[in-house]
Amino acid sequence: MEKLWWFSESGHMFKVPNAESMVDDEGAPRAELMDYCVSPANTNELRSLCATVDQLVLVFSRKSFDPHYLAAIPQDLPRLALIKSNTSVDARLQLDELELDGLVFSPFTQDAIITSIKKSYDDKQSLLTLQEELKNYSSIAFTAMSSASEMGQVAFYAQAVQNISSLERLAQQTLRSLADLSVNGIVQFCFDGVQDIYPKAVAPGYRRLLDQMRSSALRIISQGRFLIFNFENAQILITDAPVADGEKYGRLRDVIAHIASIAEARAKTIKANMMLKEQQENTRMVMMLLEMASKDNRQSVKKIMTELSLSLRELATGMDLTLQQETAMLQLSDHALGSLERLHEATDAIEDHFRSLVVQLDMAAKLLHTEEAPEASVADQSVELF
Repeated sequence: MEKLWWFSESGHMFKVPNAESMVDDEGAPRAELMDYCVSPANTNELRSLCATVDQLVLVFSRKSFDPHYLAAIPQDLPRLALIKSNTSVDARLQLDELELDGLVFSPFTQDAIITSIKKSYDDKQSLLTLQEELKNYSSIAFTAMSSASEMGQVAFYAQAVQNISSLERLAQQTLRSLADLSVNGIVQFCFDGVQDIYPKAVAPGYRRLLDQMRSSALRIISQGRFLIFNFENAQILITDAPVADGEKYGRLRDVIAHIASIAEARAKTIKANMMLKEQQENTRMVMMLLEMASKDNRQSVKKIMTELSLSLRELATGMDLTLQQETAMLQLSDHALGSLERLHEATDAIEDHFRSLVVQLDMAAKLLHTEEAPEASVADQSVELF
C-alpha cells in the first residue's frame, strides 16, 4: 500500500510504499523521505498521482496548503491529518474543507500515527463499501419499482379490457398500453381465416411478418428491436424494443407477454359473444317463422277438417248407407280430427323446445354481456405507480 505524505510547511510531497510513520515525534519529516519525493506540476498531475496511492497523510504546521491542490484531491481517497502544535489559524481553517477520515494531534507517538493511518484507511474503505452497497440497493429498488410499475400496466390493461365488446376497441386499448410502456406495436386478430390488423395503415412487410408468424409454433420471437408475440387468435408485433438496455428489454418482454395473453383471452370471449348473438338472432327468426306458419296451418287445417267432418256427417245421413258403413265413415272423420289434435300437440312441443332454447341463449348472452365503459380521455390512459 502506497501513501502520499504532504507537508504544509515545505509544500513537499512524498510517495511512500509502506504504512509506517514517516515523521518523528515532533512531526518533522525523516531523512529517508527524500528518496520518495514527488513534484506534481499542476492539479491534473496531482489527480493522476492520487490515483496511484491508497491514502493521503497531511502534516499541518505554520503554513497552509495550496487551496487549488487541495480541491484537486479525489473525494474517495482516504485522508489523515497530523496537526502540529504550531499549526496556523489559516491552516486549521482548511481542515473543514478536507472531510478528513482521522486526526492526530502533537505530541506524536509512532504507535499513535501508525494506528491512525491504519484505522482511517479501514474506516474509509468501509464507508466506500457501504456507499457502493447503497448504490446497488438503490439500483435494485429502482428496478423493483420499474418492474412493479410495468406489472401495474398489466393490471390496468386487464381491468380496462374486461368490459370491451369489440375487437377494434380491444386493439385500441392494447396499442395505448404499449404506448404507456414507451414502445410502438401492431395488433392482429385472426378468426376463421379473416385477419383484422390495427392500426389499419401497416407496411406490407409487417403484414407478411405477422402472417408468417401465424404459421409458426413459436410463442415469442425476439430479434433485435423486433418482438413478436404469437397466440392462436392474437398477435402483437413490437417494432422498437429497447435492445440497448438488456434488463429493461427482458422485463418488457415479460410484461407484453402477459398483455398478449390477456388480449387473446378477451378476443376469444368477444368472438364467442358475437357468434352467440348471431345464433340468438337466427333462432329468434326461426321461432318467429315457425309460430307464424304454425298459426296459419292450424287455422287452415282446422277449418278444412271441421268442414270435412260436417260434410261427412251430412253425407252419411243422406246416402242410404247401412249402419255399419255410416259408423265407419264417422269413425274416419273422428280419427282425422284426432290426428289433427295430435299434430297440434307435436307442434306445441316443438315451439316449447325452441322457446326454451331462446331462453337459454338469452341467459348465456346475459352472462357474457358487459356494459362497455365510455372511451376515456387520453389523460386517463396511462398508469403511474411511483
